[in-house]
Amino acid sequence: MAALAEGAIFVADAHHQEGSPHLPRLLDGLIANPPPQLFLMGDIFQILMGSVPSSYKPHALILEQLRILSQKSTIFYFEGNHDIGLKYWANLTQYATIYPRKCQPLAFAYQNQTYLLAHGDLFLGWGYEIYIRLLSSALSCKILGFLDRISKLYPYIARPIKKKKIREWHLNPADWACFKQERLKHYHKGTQGKLDGVIEGHFHIQNAPQDSLYCPLPAFYCTKQIATLTHKGLVISAIP
Repeated sequence: MAALAEGAIFVADAHHQEGSPHLPRLLDGLIANPPPQLFLMGDIFQILMGSVPSSYKPHALILEQLRILSQKSTIFYFEGNHDIGLKYWANLTQYATIYPRKCQPLAFAYQNQTYLLAHGDLFLGWGYEIYIRLLSSALSCKILGFLDRISKLYPYIARPIKKKKIREWHLNPADWACFKQERLKHYHKGTQGKLDGVIEGHFHIQNAPQDSLYCPLPAFYCTKQIATLTHKGLVISAIP
């Protein structure tokens, strides 16, 4: 089992698009003050398919920043539902360990405890499961890559996704308690050993309470916040 290091940084749901300054500024700060580990917890880009060069060519700056940071920090990238097929982006795989959705959740150890890490789009019903599995299948990735090479289809697919409004999800205390209980129930069901905590993104939960058992990550796109692992747990902070 891999281990979490104190000082590890978690970034989720940045939904980065070309021209946005926030993710590059964060990575510049991490390059200047590198953490032992950087966890990119999915949906880092608004749309990115590793088999579709048109989707990642605009992000050459981000790739270069990750290359530089990888010389100082260990980088883990958990695929989300907006960034899939990353193993086909050969340059990225040189600098980061990629965890496809089908491999999630992943167990990491910290202070003799076991945490499950995932982007978070798990246990959402069969309708979503069929959709995301088809979209992220090797066949779909290859077909989309082929279409990208012979046509200009990609910009038309990407345009409505890029325009989609990204919101935070507000839960009142009662709904939050039910949501947390349901998420933990699913994670407990899927694990064979002990489970001391869950760290996930995806849901963009506004001002989610943090505890040692369930740790929802802030949506970087909405909050410009990251999480840092300390001996007391995850600490949420805004980028300077």
